[in-house]
Amino acid sequence: MSKLSTRFTAAISNLKSRDERKRRRAIRELFEMDDPQHLKAFIPLLNDKDSWYRSKAIDAFRIWAPRESVTSLEPLIAHKNIDYNRVAANLLEKFSPTGTDVIKELFEKDDMICKAKAAQFILRNDNEKEFYCSLLEGENTKLKIIALESKYSSNDTLTSCLSDNSLKIVEYCLTALSDVELQIDDGTVEQLTKRGVKFGLLMPHLIRSNPEKLAESVQELQNHEIKTLVDLLNRECDSVEDEPINTLIQCKQYVVVGRWLQGKRGEAFDTLRWEIIADDSIDEIERSRFIERLFARCDEEKIRLEAEKIANNSTSELIKLTAHNLSTAKDRDEQ
Repeated sequence: MSKLSTRFTAAISNLKSRDERKRRRAIRELFEMDDPQHLKAFIPLLNDKDSWYRSKAIDAFRIWAPRESVTSLEPLIAHKNIDYNRVAANLLEKFSPTGTDVIKELFEKDDMICKAKAAQFILRNDNEKEFYCSLLEGENTKLKIIALESKYSSNDTLTSCLSDNSLKIVEYCLTALSDVELQIDDGTVEQLTKRGVKFGLLMPHLIRSNPEKLAESVQELQNHEIKTLVDLLNRECDSVEDEPINTLIQCKQYVVVGRWLQGKRGEAFDTLRWEIIADDSIDEIERSRFIERLFARCDEEKIRLEAEKIANNSTSELIKLTAHNLSTAKDRDEQ
């Protein structure tokens, strides 16, 4: 018999000793040997009257079970202690999807943590379409979202769930479909907003399918929602001729247009800027912001010349002053 085997046999024997020091030393030795096959020796300790031994049994499962098959969790799953069931549930993410029978027992527990973690594991496996459908047909919102997150879901399914009774499911589907072009008409927008759907979740779809409705809604947006909109426009639009940008211009939503233009260079972008700045019918404070955003480019002669032209021709004292400051900013920097 090898030295290691002798040490293991002695440790197993000492686990049953009445001598507390021997029992604790046996636990330490088993952990030091670090062999997943030793896990079986810790199963009886799950019911030990001493909480220290029970905690060490759990430690053994956390360390060694993931190096075995998922069936190694069965003692935790079959146990009446819900805390043990939850330990098994939280370990599932460490296992590859290789069978679901014992995990379906965990799913049947009357505990949401167990159900959710078990459902996620089961849906990572192949040939579980029936289980997936059962979650979608159920009434539990969290489990339905887990099903929609799985590989069994599709864009068609997500789209069909936009009419679900649960607002959380509708909002999840809108988020999951953010890169998919959906035709959302005014009636649908109105219905969803009345239900309390966050307008920010509708923006990606409105940019592509209903920019007019988007432009009409800008006035009602809060500052953080405008930032979200500008981020989306930066991702979707790279030209002043793109329909969403053109629609925003036509609807005089210069706050959004100005933020979208920020940092963009090129003749088309600059032409649009100066057209807006020169239009005295547009709010002067907003136009002054357009000018202020150009101060970083005060070393460009064309920018200075355009600013000087605005300073000489505008009817707004604020615009004249801001444009003049832009046209002379380089000179001041060099002094």
